[in-house]
Amino acid sequence: MSYRLSVDVGGTFTDIVMFDDVKKKVYTTKVHSTPHDSSIGIENGIKKICKQLGIAPGEIAYFIHGTTVATNALLERKGAKTALVTTKGFRDILEIARQARPNLYDFWAQRPRPPIPRYLVFELDERVYYDGTIVKTVKEAEAAALAQKLKAMEVESVAVCFLHSYKNAANELRTKEILRSCMPGVHICTSSETLPEIREYERFCTTAVNAYLMPKVKDYIDNLDVKRQNLGIRPGVHIMQSNGGIMSSHAAGERSVHTVFSGPAGGVLASLYMSRLIEEKNVITIDIGGTSTDLALIENHEAVFTSGAELGGFPVKVPTIEMHTIGAGGGSIAWIDAGGGIRVGPQSAGAFPGPACYGNGSLPTVTDSNLIMGFLNPENFLGGEYHLSTEKSVEAVNAELCAKNGMDTIQAASGVRRLVNANMCGGINVISTQKGYDLREFSLMAFGGGGSLHAVDLADELNIKKVIVPQNPGMFSAIGCQLAKVRYDYVRTIVTATDEITTGQYNACYDEMRAEAVLDMAREGFSEKELAFAATSDMRYGGQAWELSVAVPSHIGRNEEFRDCERSFEDIHRRTYGYILGDKITFVNLRLSAFAVIPALEFKRFEFEQSDVPDAAVKGIRRMMFGGDFIESTVYDRDRMPVGCRVSGPAMIEEYAASTPIPPDYTAAIDAYRNIVITRAEEA
Repeated sequence: MSYRLSVDVGGTFTDIVMFDDVKKKVYTTKVHSTPHDSSIGIENGIKKICKQLGIAPGEIAYFIHGTTVATNALLERKGAKTALVTTKGFRDILEIARQARPNLYDFWAQRPRPPIPRYLVFELDERVYYDGTIVKTVKEAEAAALAQKLKAMEVESVAVCFLHSYKNAANELRTKEILRSCMPGVHICTSSETLPEIREYERFCTTAVNAYLMPKVKDYIDNLDVKRQNLGIRPGVHIMQSNGGIMSSHAAGERSVHTVFSGPAGGVLASLYMSRLIEEKNVITIDIGGTSTDLALIENHEAVFTSGAELGGFPVKVPTIEMHTIGAGGGSIAWIDAGGGIRVGPQSAGAFPGPACYGNGSLPTVTDSNLIMGFLNPENFLGGEYHLSTEKSVEAVNAELCAKNGMDTIQAASGVRRLVNANMCGGINVISTQKGYDLREFSLMAFGGGGSLHAVDLADELNIKKVIVPQNPGMFSAIGCQLAKVRYDYVRTIVTATDEITTGQYNACYDEMRAEAVLDMAREGFSEKELAFAATSDMRYGGQAWELSVAVPSHIGRNEEFRDCERSFEDIHRRTYGYILGDKITFVNLRLSAFAVIPALEFKRFEFEQSDVPDAAVKGIRRMMFGGDFIESTVYDRDRMPVGCRVSGPAMIEEYAASTPIPPDYTAAIDAYRNIVITRAEEA
């Protein structure tokens, strides 16, 4: 067995990537996603690529999957019927939330409803103090009576969240035992196992989301596992996590909350790897899919990580690659608002019915606009596997846009493209200029089915000097999944000043997390000597409300090493806020990440061939809209373009799952890793 499979399920298409370990070659394909049951689309894709390669599914040695099941279930509120059991007097934690308002100036703004409604929140008369002292133990009869009540309400999942359980989990774990004995088959998780970390609201929310998603994710994984076995694939499925690592499907079922940002993480990993190969230290990544656009920032060859993010209006405190998502993609629907203006998204046509040009839908989308403007080849969509109907795109734009605001077809289509570009520019500004970064120091790496279609326009608007379109951009996230390591993350709250903590306290926390990691990794099939560890700490000045993440040692031998931690914190504080206080510094949370390396896909470097484009690479001429006018533009076949060759705009570079327009005054070159590198002609 020499093949490794990765699958990335998107809103419109499911991407399939196969890597041959022997030939070191990547094979890719796409199939339509099946939103009613994503595993059907995956099964179709596996059969398709195996047929193309002439191999049996049994030859697959590794199976990695990036999934949006958890994300969609939370956003659409389609998780399980879930109950929350908490400490007496704290029933309204999820309702009270934080002081932050959804919109500062909107007095009628509505908070998103919690995944667990108040009528499913119950109290038990137990109590643990802030220092871990148990004041009231759980009464078995009370917990058993509650279990019977939950059974009668046909609850599918239960989150157990007690006050200060991160300091002492005894009451939570005992409650879990009682509920499990009375409610066999019901999913139960505790906050002390999900997020043993200070701050009740974030801990309660993360645990509630985990419980809410567990049945949905487990059912999906079980269904996929049956199809895997029926296909004859022997290795189990590994699931991408929000942190860019992978874990077994069994672990993903228990830690469902760690998969909420699973889908786009692979693209950032692939971008990070490629940026190091081509020595582009500062990169903005843009992944434009059918439903949404995911944006991330790479600085000095490192992705930005965060200890938590927000999804559906709720904090999800799990280690995550920091990304910003906007509701703008190829399937985003264009519509007319009450004032007669064109709007784009966030509603999407999805996989079914899809854009009007697919033949099933009747609403105009970004894809329809790109087709009308000449940026898509109706005869060569996905290598000619599908035919796009320009007539249906025109009908949809005329009926839904032109008839309602008096524009002609070309004006409306052009307006849709400009609007979606503006939305994407706004998203890029959120992760860059709004955080103090100068976009002139960054390159734009564009992928996803629509990334290359819009990249040069975005770079031109934002004054980004270089656009990089990697090989197989339409499947780049699925390719990135094959670069992931097996990863588990752990956290312990300590809240102790750096000049008061002892080496014994500090090392005991890390020793405990390391022991837990060794057990988890053993279940993944790795011994302790195969593991690598990285330690960080959330640190702050005394009196501050929020922390900064600082790299720290996982073992300290003498107190002087705490001074090194303080200096590291001050360096980060100065870089972030421009000053330091000189006050007492506090360790709040200690974190440990455990990694196990698996064989990874490799990007091949090619030797220079020629600077001229061979005649075989020229496909013909097509009229495309650049700068408000249709211009005769040369169309090139990317697969026939040798390393080192250059083309000048106006032009279009086409491939299986992407199209890259090159405007006038721009030049595109093929580099040593077969990336398309686009710059202004004078800079090239």
